[in-house]
Amino acid sequence: MDTTFCISAWNTLVQQLVLTFTEPTMRTWQQIALGWVLHRGPATVTGIFRTLGKLADRHWTVYHKFFYRAAWSLETLSAYLTANVIGPMILASGQIDPITGRPVADLNIDDTTAGRYGRHVAHAGWFKDASATGPATQGTVIHWAHNWIVGAITLRLPHWKQIRWVLPAVFTLYRKKADCDRAHPFATRQVLAARMVCQVATALPGMHLRVAADGQYATRDMVMGLPEGVSLVSRIRRDAALYDLPPKRRKPGQRGRPPTRGKRLPTPQQIAARRRKGWKTIAVRRQGKQVRRRVLGITCLWYHVCRTVPIRMVIVRDPAGRQEDDFFFCTDATVPDTQIVQRYYDRWGVEECILEAKQQMGFESTRGWCSRTVNRQAPLAMVLVTLVKAWYAKCAIEEPSLLPEPTPWNPHKIQPSFLDMLAALRRLLWQHRISSNSRLTARVREILETLSYVLSAAA
Repeated sequence: MDTTFCISAWNTLVQQLVLTFTEPTMRTWQQIALGWVLHRGPATVTGIFRTLGKLADRHWTVYHKFFYRAAWSLETLSAYLTANVIGPMILASGQIDPITGRPVADLNIDDTTAGRYGRHVAHAGWFKDASATGPATQGTVIHWAHNWIVGAITLRLPHWKQIRWVLPAVFTLYRKKADCDRAHPFATRQVLAARMVCQVATALPGMHLRVAADGQYATRDMVMGLPEGVSLVSRIRRDAALYDLPPKRRKPGQRGRPPTRGKRLPTPQQIAARRRKGWKTIAVRRQGKQVRRRVLGITCLWYHVCRTVPIRMVIVRDPAGRQEDDFFFCTDATVPDTQIVQRYYDRWGVEECILEAKQQMGFESTRGWCSRTVNRQAPLAMVLVTLVKAWYAKCAIEEPSLLPEPTPWNPHKIQPSFLDMLAALRRLLWQHRISSNSRLTARVREILETLSYVLSAAA
């Protein structure tokens, strides 16, 4: 294995973000990125510092000040991450919009909570987390936490056709009204999400941006806040008030302003129950499996949310009848029904990515409590998820030894998980750090290989 090539590739990715920082802070960032990836356990600054050992050549307080005092911006960091790391991967994916001829970037948005402890933790509050687990008698979990909105670019690469790469790019902390002031006025999740889309559109000029989000983002604030040329795919209410398109010509003798909408249509649920003709069968990928669905598409107006912008509403039905009907819509009425369904199903990757960041990178185990630290610390876990995936996508092609090896309990494993990617990077970094001496005996090398495996195994 060419360890030098892989280590150099990782250092290059980390250096893609150095323009965010001043020169002294740049050194601290490079060391924190290394220590964070190598550290196992809660993502505390003290734990990262101790993992670095002698590589931490600065006073321990410098690493704490990196989060609460150093002059750098999370928005700028996200911009460099999107443009310098994710942008080349979008071009490598080769997905081109047939109408505009521009590269396609799929941005999926979701929000999550990161549980915290302590009354004095800035911007924490009581939030509902539908994905959190708890006793069956409790129902929905409501806990003291931070509420983060995450935007991730999803794509497929030519050499990794079976993997849908999900790369976190932008992050925003949602604050409740009682936690806002003049310096930080209150904004809903939908307004914050629309701003995030604008950030990505600015960082990726010349690309065709497509957005997918769940039903809570299907609001007027979100739709009207999107940049020009950006389409949104989301859920539509089952009882949404739909209207036909307005007539192109006015009736003879008709006075007043031209009508903005046509006649009232049945609700999506009523259309699904009554319509017998117009259904077609499509094949899409859902959670890694190929499935068949019956779909019915209608071009109409959802005036309450999209005003006079025509939408494409798609009803999705399971032919086997095991699942309830789904109702999706797209703000671009020219998008094919199959693409609308696939774009929404691909949104599931954001849920998996958030879980990876919580379980493996310490997104939920940071210990900062002041405002600036809270706004910076947890998103860095997401940034490192993107860097690890970008590194693996590049190096595992050149070095097949980084691919997961078959095991007695899983002899046919060929698709790497994020744990495999993280463990491969950790193993290389530890081997480069503790076994670079070529004069070691075979027995010592065997011990060090076992030690590097224990250190690199993703917890």
